[in-house]
Amino acid sequence: MHDKDVREEKSLRYAGSPQGIKVQVVHRADEEYPFLHDTMVVPLLGKLFMAWYNCSEAEIVGKTVIRGCWSQNGGRSWSEPEIVAEDISEQIHYVPVTFQERNGEAYAYITRMEGHDRPVGYECRKYREGKWIEIKSYEDPLLFNTLVMPFRENHLIAGGRMAAERGELPLIPVVMISENIAPAEWQIKSLPGPWKKGEYPFPYPETALITEHNRITAIIRGEEDTLYCYSVDGGKSWKGPMPFQIQAEGSKMYGGVLKNGKKYFVFNQRTERRDRSRLVMAVGEEYFDRLYVLRDGYDEGLDAGPFWHYPCVCECGDILCISCTSSSKEPNVRHGILIQIPIDSI
Repeated sequence: MHDKDVREEKSLRYAGSPQGIKVQVVHRADEEYPFLHDTMVVPLLGKLFMAWYNCSEAEIVGKTVIRGCWSQNGGRSWSEPEIVAEDISEQIHYVPVTFQERNGEAYAYITRMEGHDRPVGYECRKYREGKWIEIKSYEDPLLFNTLVMPFRENHLIAGGRMAAERGELPLIPVVMISENIAPAEWQIKSLPGPWKKGEYPFPYPETALITEHNRITAIIRGEEDTLYCYSVDGGKSWKGPMPFQIQAEGSKMYGGVLKNGKKYFVFNQRTERRDRSRLVMAVGEEYFDRLYVLRDGYDEGLDAGPFWHYPCVCECGDILCISCTSSSKEPNVRHGILIQIPIDSI
C-alpha cells in the first residue's frame, strides 16, 4: 500500500456479503457477567481461542475479568468459558487482552486498570496445564488493540494506545515492536500527532495496523476523523497524521494483510444512522477497492445485534475468522460473535 493510494479517495465497489459467510454466537451474556467486550480470536496451540473481557455490572464496573473459550474443530463447537485473569478483590480491572505463541507455548498480555480506562500497567501470563499463570508484570500504562503479529525478520508488532502517566486516560496512539522472544520486550513508539505537545483530541485513539515488510500503516480511531501515520523503515521514523482513505464510525478498527497478499480493513461504516450497526470489510491489493457487508442491524436468527463492533481478525487455515462484540439496545448486555469467511470468496 503506497502513500498516494491511502491519501486519495478511492471508490469502493459494494460486493454484498461474502459467499459462504457463517456467523455464530460463541458466548452469550449470562447472569454473572452480562457485559462482554473487546474480543480477540487467535490460532493458539493447534486450536482456536476466542477471549474477551467480562464485567459483572457495566463497562469496567464491578468485577472485570478476562475469559475465553477453546475450539478444537475450527470454530464449529466451543468449550465452556475459562478464566484467563481475575482479581478476586475486584480492585484490579483486567481489560483488554492479546496473545502470542512461541515454541509451542501460549502467552497472554493483559492490561491492569484501577478505574474505568485508567491503566496502571500490564502483565504477561503463560498457559500451563490448563491455567494462565502470571510470569511477569510491567508498569507501562498500555492497552493492546491488535493481536501480536510477526513483523520483519524475527520481530513482533502490535498496535495500541497508552497513557502519559499511570492511572491517566490512554489518549496516545502507539505501536509496539519487540524481538521475537517470549515474553516480548516491547519498545513502545508513540505516533506523531498533537499528543506529542500534550494535546489530546481523540478520547479513544485505538490503533489498527497494516504491515508490509518494513512499511507500517497505523490507522487511528477518531470520533469524526480517521487518521493514519506510516513508517517505511520499520518504525524508526514516522510521517503523519493524515486523513485515511476510509472515514469510519467512531469505534475500534482492524487491518492486516492476508497470506495471499490481499489487504483487509474491518470497521463500522459511517451511515445516516451514525451508530455501530453496520460492520463491513474493505479488501484490495494496491488499495482498497471492494467493500463487503458483514453485519447490518438486528439478526433475528441469532437474536443478536443490532450493533456489531470492535473486530479482531485472524486466518485459520483457509478461513478468515472475525470476532466482534454484539450489543443490543438493552444497556450492558453484550455477546461474543464469530464470523467465518472462506478466504477464496473474497
